[in-house]
Amino acid sequence: MSSYGQYRKKRGKAAARSRPARAARAAAPRKLTLLVVDDEEEILKVLERLFRRHFRVVTAGGGRRALEVFRSERPELILSDQRMRDMTGIEMLKAVKEAEPGTIRMLITGYSDIEAVIQAVNEKLLDRYITKPWENQELLKLVLEGARKYLQQAGVRPGDESIYF
Repeated sequence: MSSYGQYRKKRGKAAARSRPARAARAAAPRKLTLLVVDDEEEILKVLERLFRRHFRVVTAGGGRRALEVFRSERPELILSDQRMRDMTGIEMLKAVKEAEPGTIRMLITGYSDIEAVIQAVNEKLLDRYITKPWENQELLKLVLEGARKYLQQAGVRPGDESIYF
């Protein structure tokens, strides 16, 4: 057999072996989408690394950009900083709630913003608030709890949510 024929034969076998792997990836369940919002690039990078194993993570560098990303990506969960240059996290989350009330909305804030947080909680704008500074594993646990709440509200049975993480 010519060297070209051997090449095609080997290549055909390799391609045949890779097809099931591609099909398995295509059939894998969809991850929930988490939108992370902060106007500090370094914090966005840290949070993206923290959550990427469990979620499809999209980021926005401010409240106005977050609303654009929200409209195009339709994330199931949002984790936002409160203090940003262009708008507060609460203002952004209020717009999200009006557009899609089922989205899980979480806010990261410092103690100095506690009055705004209390008002947002009373108006049911938040599903969870997290104080700064946070501990990564605790933050991951809280966001995963938010994801389970979303799935439960969507009618996914307990235990079946593992297909999304």
